[in-house]
Amino acid sequence: MVAPEWQDPAGHNAAGLDAYAVLPDEAPPVAAGASGAAPPVPVEAVPGRGAAATQRCREMLDLGRVAQDMCKDFFDPVVLAQLDAALAHELAARDLRRADEASEALDAAVRSSHDGAALAQLRRQLASTSTAAEKSQGQAQLACDVVTALVGSADGSVFDPEAAGQLSGAALVDVIDGLETLKNSLSAVQAHAQALFVADQRLGQARAGVPKEKLGRGVAHQVALARHEAPHRGRYLCELSEVVVREMPCTMEAFGQGKISEYKAGLLAKETAFLSYEHRAEVDREVCGDLDAVALMGNRELAAAARKASCALDPQSFIKRHEKAVGDRYVSLRPAADGMTYLTALIPLKQGVRILATLTKAADALKAAGDERGKGQAMADALMHRLVNHAPCDAGAGTVSDHRGVPAGGPASSSDNRQFTAAESQLCTAVDEANISLELIMTDRALFGGDDPAVLVGHDPIPAPTARSMVLGDGANQVWLKRLFTHPATNQLLAMDSQARLFPEGMKQFLRAQDQRCREPYCDAPIREFDHIKAFAAGGTTSIDNGQGLCTDCNQAKEAPGWSVTRGTAELEDGGSPPATEITTPTGHRYISVAPPLPGPAAPPGRRRKRR
Repeated sequence: MVAPEWQDPAGHNAAGLDAYAVLPDEAPPVAAGASGAAPPVPVEAVPGRGAAATQRCREMLDLGRVAQDMCKDFFDPVVLAQLDAALAHELAARDLRRADEASEALDAAVRSSHDGAALAQLRRQLASTSTAAEKSQGQAQLACDVVTALVGSADGSVFDPEAAGQLSGAALVDVIDGLETLKNSLSAVQAHAQALFVADQRLGQARAGVPKEKLGRGVAHQVALARHEAPHRGRYLCELSEVVVREMPCTMEAFGQGKISEYKAGLLAKETAFLSYEHRAEVDREVCGDLDAVALMGNRELAAAARKASCALDPQSFIKRHEKAVGDRYVSLRPAADGMTYLTALIPLKQGVRILATLTKAADALKAAGDERGKGQAMADALMHRLVNHAPCDAGAGTVSDHRGVPAGGPASSSDNRQFTAAESQLCTAVDEANISLELIMTDRALFGGDDPAVLVGHDPIPAPTARSMVLGDGANQVWLKRLFTHPATNQLLAMDSQARLFPEGMKQFLRAQDQRCREPYCDAPIREFDHIKAFAAGGTTSIDNGQGLCTDCNQAKEAPGWSVTRGTAELEDGGSPPATEITTPTGHRYISVAPPLPGPAAPPGRRRKRR
C-alpha cells in the first residue's frame, strides 16, 4: 500500500514499492455480512482496547529500559584486557621458542661445518626470530601493564578465562545469536507500532478536516525523528511496516520470531512490489511459510526466491518493472571523506556495461603504454576528462551512443543494423557549459594563507589549501567574493554583504550559507525551499530571523496539522545561546535544530549544545 505522502516529487517512493503493488480493486478481503458487505464496526464495540494498548506501550518501554540497564553492565573491560594479555604472552612464548630453535640450528650447523652460505642464512634467520621475540615480549609487557592499571596486578601468562570459569566462547556465541533474534523481534515490534501510529495519525487528521489526498502528511517525518533517521528513511520504514503488517502475515511472523531481520523483510516487500494483493500473499506463503527454512536463507538467496516466485505468478509485472526502472535513471552526487565525492548514476544495464568496458579499455591502454597510475585511477581520470573537457556537440555524424548524437535525418541504421526512430535521429546528449556557483565559505585568514578549514555549502569541510586553490585556480575562472559576518563566540552567521543584488535573493543566499543543509534534525538533504518559521499568513515577516532553509519534503511535512516551528536559542554548557529552531510534532515531542557554525577559530572546550 503506497500512501501518496510517502512519494517523492517524481512519484516514486522510498522503498521502491510501486503503486502497482495494491490496486483499489485488489484490496485485502474482509469478512462479509449477510448483505455481502462488511458492516461498520464502531470503536465503542471493543471497549478498553485502546487503554490496554496504551498500557502495553508503557510496559514495553519499561522492559526496554531494564534490558538497556542490564546491557550496560554486560561488558567488563578487565576481561578484555586479560584476554589481550594472555594472547600477547602466548605469541611471545611462541616467538621465543622459534628463536631458541633457530639458535640451536645455527649451533648444530657450526659443529657440522656447513658452508658459509648456509651459515649466513641461519644467522639471518636467528636475527629475525630474535627481533620478533624481543618485540613480542615488549607487547606482552605492555598488555600486562594495562591489566595492572585496571586491577592492580596482572599475570597474563596464566590467565585462562574458560578454565577459571570466567568466560565461555560458547556462551558468548549464544549471547550474540540470542540478541540477534531479540533485536529482530524488537524491530518487528517497531513495525507494529509504526503501523498503529500511522493509522492513528491518519484518523486524527481526517477528524481535523484534512482532505483525503493529504491524509498522512508529516506522519513519516515523526517516525523518522523518533528513530533518529532522515525523512526519506522514515518514509521507507512507514511504508515497509504498512506492507509487511497488513499484507504479508508469514513474513511478519518470521520477523516477529526473529527469524529474519528488518532488512530481509524489506527485500521481500521490494521483490513483491509489482504484484497484486493475492499474488503477494501467495509469494509470502511460499517463501516464508516454513520459518525454519527462511531463517537459513541469506540476503541474495531470499531475494532470489521471492523474485522467482513472483515471476512465475505474474511475468508481465517484471516487464512493467523494467520499463519503470528505465524511467528512473538519474545522476547524483554525495560527499565522501577527505574532500572527495561519490558520483552515482543509475542507468540501463547495457549502457552501464558499455561505459565500464570503455573506461576499462582506456585504462588498459594507458597501463600498456607505461602509465604509472593504478587502473582505478586511470578509469576515474578518463571519466572526468570525457565529462569535463569534451568538446561541445557539433553537427553530428556519430551513432546514437556517440556524444555528438545523430544529425537531423541522420544515418538510416546503426552498426548493428537497427533502424533509428525519428526521435533518435535528432538525439543529442551534449549539454552547454554553464556558470556554476560553488558557494565556498572560508575565513579571510584561510584565503590569505591561514589554516582555518573552509566549508563547501552542502558538503563536508575542506582544508584551507584546497579552498585557496579553488578560489585562486589558474586565473581562467571568474571569482566573486561576498563578505559574511559571524558571531565571535559561536561563529553563527549574522550578516552578509547585500550590494548589487535584490533583497530576496540575497536573503536566500544568507540562509543557504547559514543552514548549509535542511534544518530539520537528521535530514541531510540539500536546501530546496526557504521557509517562514512563523507563516507569512499568520503575521510572520520575511526576514532572516524568521527564515530557514528546508528540503521540499520537510517543508511540506510541517504544514500538516499539529506541527509547529518556533525560533529560539540553544543552551550551551558555557552559557552561550546561538539561534536555534524548535520543532514540535503532533504528538508533543520537541526537537532542537541549530545551524552549523561557519569556519573560524574552534570554540572553547565544553561549548556543546545541551540536550533538551
